Amino acid sequence: MKFSKLALRNVKKSYKDYFVYFMTLMFSVCLFYTFNSFSSQEQVLNLSTSQSTVLKTVGQFMNVLSVFVAIVLAFLILYANNFLIRRRKQEFGIYMLLGMPKRDISRILVYETMAVGFLSLLSGLLLGGLCSQLLGVFSAGMLQVSMSFRLMFSIPSAITTIVSFTVIFVIIMLLNTRVIAKVKLIDLLQSKKKMEKARIRRPWVSVLVLLISLTLLGTAYYLATSSLQTFAVMLVPILMIGGIGTILFFMSLSGFLLQFIRFSKRTYYRNLHMVVLRQINAKISSASTSMGIVCLMLLLAIGALSCGFSLQHSLVDSVDQTTPYMYTYMQDENISEKDMKQLLSLQEVKRWNKVNVYTEKETLKTILPLMEGYDTDKLYAGAPLEYISLSEYNTAMEAQGNKPVSIDSREAFFISAKDDILDALTTAGEEHKLIAVYGQKLKLVNAQKTSSFLCTSPMPEIMLALVVPDAIVQSQAIDRTYWNIDLASEAQTSAYQTRVEKNFTDYAKQTGMQDYRYSGTTRDEVRESSLGSGMLFVYIGLYLGIVFLVSSAAVLALQQLSDADDSKSNYDILRKIGTPQRMIDHSILGQIAIYFMLPLSLAIVHAMVGVPVVSGAFSFLFGLQNMWKTNLMTAGVVLLIYGTYFLITYYGYRMAVQGPKHKQKKLSD
Repeated sequence: MKFSKLALRNVKKSYKDYFVYFMTLMFSVCLFYTFNSFSSQEQVLNLSTSQSTVLKTVGQFMNVLSVFVAIVLAFLILYANNFLIRRRKQEFGIYMLLGMPKRDISRILVYETMAVGFLSLLSGLLLGGLCSQLLGVFSAGMLQVSMSFRLMFSIPSAITTIVSFTVIFVIIMLLNTRVIAKVKLIDLLQSKKKMEKARIRRPWVSVLVLLISLTLLGTAYYLATSSLQTFAVMLVPILMIGGIGTILFFMSLSGFLLQFIRFSKRTYYRNLHMVVLRQINAKISSASTSMGIVCLMLLLAIGALSCGFSLQHSLVDSVDQTTPYMYTYMQDENISEKDMKQLLSLQEVKRWNKVNVYTEKETLKTILPLMEGYDTDKLYAGAPLEYISLSEYNTAMEAQGNKPVSIDSREAFFISAKDDILDALTTAGEEHKLIAVYGQKLKLVNAQKTSSFLCTSPMPEIMLALVVPDAIVQSQAIDRTYWNIDLASEAQTSAYQTRVEKNFTDYAKQTGMQDYRYSGTTRDEVRESSLGSGMLFVYIGLYLGIVFLVSSAAVLALQQLSDADDSKSNYDILRKIGTPQRMIDHSILGQIAIYFMLPLSLAIVHAMVGVPVVSGAFSFLFGLQNMWKTNLMTAGVVLLIYGTYFLITYYGYRMAVQGPKHKQKKLSD
């Protein structure tokens, strides 16, 4: 018989073993192709020039990210391949016992790898082609553009995918050849008799390790949540402490969990709980490190998905707030007001207003003691404290349809683009604390209780400022000015900006202004920028989240399925002593569920601590609020992928341990 035919027969015969491996390969190929084919979406989306640039930027970012993803997938595929090799060592030993040379066994493995690799590449690319179509629909929705429904397939992305996975398969072939060349016949034949040893045997040691792990995790949680500055400075130590604590936690479970449940004899001896718990305990004791790594990968998956969805959702929701005017020009050049009015062609616009921003020697450090219950590390204490005149503030607010604010000549109030900053300053306003502005004492009041946006910009330009009476700042130097303009219609914005930009460019050349940079932006530009940034965030979250989810679930599935054959004799004994098949099935379901839920549960606890911290950092950076709105979407993705692997593992495990009579009964049915 030719080796190629034998290899194909082995693949068909071992389809149960290869199914999880094949599905993981197919998903990996599909993901890699789908997120590398962004450039092809331009063919079906009706994009403006700026939107096309955004899409190309997202595509380039995905291509760079794919290098990291390829490394992660390579390790996952190598792990899955080692799982198959371990399960078939006895089979290879029989080949050698019958006189087959090692090089021929290696050749069979090469043919098997080629067959599975070809099928997974083909099916993965086909599935990836379908997913890329769906991704195009999602992109159109996120960019709020129309699309032409026609088939698209990216040849360059397909070539990149084929080359990347071919390299991985070649590495697998070389490693398999090396394993077969070095292995001894006795090791192959006795592979199933070798039991993995528990790392911790004594219960008191397990309890001690558990206490150490909880201490490390508590320390990591405290450092992460104490302040944003501490989190940023201590990020690497926090990750190391949390990672070590996670691994030690699973190491301690091997000796602690079983002993703890034994105290409840009613639970321990009920149905097949004793069998399930012992098998889980044995597996955790030998795979605690991998379970800890799986838990951390699940944390990364949940974090990436949650932050990606939340940022996209918040960016889109905040567009109306951050674009109160059709056009804004930020002036920090030394140009007279008369010239600015001519350059901006204000005689042609529907309405306009300007907001002058003033600063002095006082910094934000001055007001930090006033902010009760707020993480002041989020604010740069060295930044200058900014002031705005009451009349210009009211004019800007009235242009947005808001009511003007009235204060006395010796009063002032804070405004901010973030509601939580205003909330932190509420007590200072209620107690009418005094603050010095240009040498004069002003009494604080709570005149504005909602966020304020005084110009059109992708991110809030004025994060925190103090509104003061006009007389306080009328003789002070202006730091910068925001010229806000509304035209008769949105359609005029593009032509207006082109004309104004030319005016400023010509003026800079005529007056000899050095290093002039045009600082005008339109509502449409901000909207397209926000939508594009949101799409980038959500696709990064999806890409990394799905990759880590697939990797985590695949590792757990392979670990459980690798034990199925070893556990078959135990279940055969249970059947012989009269255990109903339904009870056996329930015990298998419970075993798989507990094994899958242990790392996921701890990952969720980690995420409940870590995700709000990371989201809070992004939230302040973008001036956004409420980063937990999309947890339901994150849970849906986790449930879909993790649940799929869970069900496949359950049915695969159950089929592997079924008795001959049960199989015959199913066939006859």
